Amino acid sequence: MLKIIIFTIFFFNICSTLYAECKIYRGKYTSNSNHVATFEDGKIYRGKYTSYSNQIGIIEDNKIYRGKYTSYSNQVGILEEGKIFKGKSTSYSNQVGIIEDGKIFKGKYSSYSNQIGMVDGGDACASAGAAFLLLL
Repeated sequence: MLKIIIFTIFFFNICSTLYAECKIYRGKYTSNSNHVATFEDGKIYRGKYTSYSNQIGIIEDNKIYRGKYTSYSNQVGILEEGKIFKGKSTSYSNQVGIIEDGKIFKGKYSSYSNQIGMVDGGDACASAGAAFLLLL
């Protein structure tokens, strides 16, 4: 019984982390004027509000979809091991970015000059931020 309770608590913490609301910022600073998107419940919204009309994408099973539906034709990217790939393949030539320590970098290297965005949460939020920047 104790194992079930521990597993339930652990699972709940993972789910709440993955689906907590987080803010996505463009650039190197988390100022209100740089807040460009919000991520909540696996959905990406343009701006500060999570209304249906603001939804621009979905992240499901590490795949990034444009719009409100997870159809194959809407898939625009893949998130894998902290890397962002454009399209439906994880080949080296499709890599367009990196997620590291809540920061989003353009290209294949995580240097200060390559930083294009950041988030106010962990890597789940960073994945959403990367997806948002890919959807632009």
